[in-house]
Amino acid sequence: MDKSLSHSRSDNGMRVLARIAERTHALGLTFQLMEDDEFLGDRITLGGNTVANFGLASYLALGDDDRLAKGARDAIDHYGTSYSSSIAYTAVPLYGELTEGLAQMFDSHVVLAPTTTLAHMAAMPALISPGDHVIVDSMAHASVRAATQALQAGGTKVELVEHSDLAALEERLIEIGDAVPVWFLTDGVFSMYGDVCFAVGINDLMDRYENLSVYCDDAHGFGWTGEHGRGIYLDRAGWHERLVVVAGLSKSFGATGGVIATTDEKRARAINFTGGPLVFGGPIPPAALGAGIASAEIHLSDELATRQAELMRRIDFVNQFSDELGLSLTASDRTPLWYLDVGDGHKMTDLLIEMKQAGFFLNAAGFPVVPLGHAGVRFTITLYNSLSQIEDMMTCLREKQLEVLGDTEIEIDIDQVAASKEPSPFSRPFVPES
Repeated sequence: MDKSLSHSRSDNGMRVLARIAERTHALGLTFQLMEDDEFLGDRITLGGNTVANFGLASYLALGDDDRLAKGARDAIDHYGTSYSSSIAYTAVPLYGELTEGLAQMFDSHVVLAPTTTLAHMAAMPALISPGDHVIVDSMAHASVRAATQALQAGGTKVELVEHSDLAALEERLIEIGDAVPVWFLTDGVFSMYGDVCFAVGINDLMDRYENLSVYCDDAHGFGWTGEHGRGIYLDRAGWHERLVVVAGLSKSFGATGGVIATTDEKRARAINFTGGPLVFGGPIPPAALGAGIASAEIHLSDELATRQAELMRRIDFVNQFSDELGLSLTASDRTPLWYLDVGDGHKMTDLLIEMKQAGFFLNAAGFPVVPLGHAGVRFTITLYNSLSQIEDMMTCLREKQLEVLGDTEIEIDIDQVAASKEPSPFSRPFVPES
């Protein structure tokens, strides 16, 4: 296997990607605009049909929370829709408030960025030197890989390692030797399969190899898990002095932007003062800052534990019910996203069309976000989705899988699948029971 990252997205691969993108869009599976006049949480209208939404990443149902909306409106009232200045010159005081809230959540130093992708593009060149060696988990998010291109242009050696293979990673550490600083880039929760990195084992490697630092994109693990929502990696393994965690504020957190967290103040200052997209780019809009401040207050309150427990109840239900149905999902970690590998891209689209016609919207996933020959269906759950709605979707998915793949050994009766037609108890902002 060619481990060079520069070959992972060849010209031929991009042409294949373009063909797949055109086909899935034409079939109404991607790049679709919802037709609703308002956000309903568990349902969206596409092509005139209302379908249950299992493609949303607002895991804690904060995307339309009244408190976040008020925070956004108040911010606009005070500072307008845009404060057009690089933060290197001036920024609205909301920047300081959100930074303080996130620093409490992470118990670390934090740096804000307009998006997670720009956080990567700002942080990596500030942290990683041309003489360093970078190793990337083969399933790390596309935004992580994209940010390494600037490193390669500067002469940094970048290579892939097999997904979640700590033995292979350690083998490379031994081969590289202890004289060269090494960075391992990984996700906390991998965005396609929903599996979790081996955080404890990775921290152990940092303990044993003093030249190893770790950079973790925990965008899909942030908010819905961990103390104050600090994410899956820190929840499982805790802080390490050579660990950097990056998270997105547009998923479970319910706002917009990215955050870089580290216990090393020197590293945080280097990112803040030299990160190109931060120094030379535009700031986070006031509305997003206001929403983020309100969300941080929720994450620092007792309410978060209730929301997290309610989501975990749904996660455990999916894992248990999938076993009962014989629905072989790629991973069954306790995360709110799953992947069903169907292999063939055409069968993937057939399955998704069948599901959409039955009233359920799920995500398409094909090359290059997953390896060739492993196209499949990706679905997420949030607090907007009721247990009965999740049960109906999974039952339907198993039946349609058997039909599309030509397997008739198991028959499942779903005479009435109407979850998408009735409001979920959480189709509006989640309110904890008193």
